[in-house]
Amino acid sequence: MIGPQAYENLFQTKHSEWKEFHVEYGGMRYTYSYDWEVLTMFESATMFKEWCIEDVMTLGGKYAESVVKISEGDEEE
Repeated sequence: MIGPQAYENLFQTKHSEWKEFHVEYGGMRYTYSYDWEVLTMFESATMFKEWCIEDVMTLGGKYAESVVKISEGDEEE
């Protein structure tokens, strides 16, 4: 779990070179934005991605920047 300041820095402050990581699960696409500053809060980019997946699986994407329903035809199997 992250604190309110980390959440604000991670999801509410916009930076110029943000990248996105998408998690598709249960017909939904969860989007997490990150840059080099966000990755410094984790030991590696892999750990950040694992955190995103865990957020989707355990909290229903509570910390996702956006959640979009995807059609069943777009869903990867």
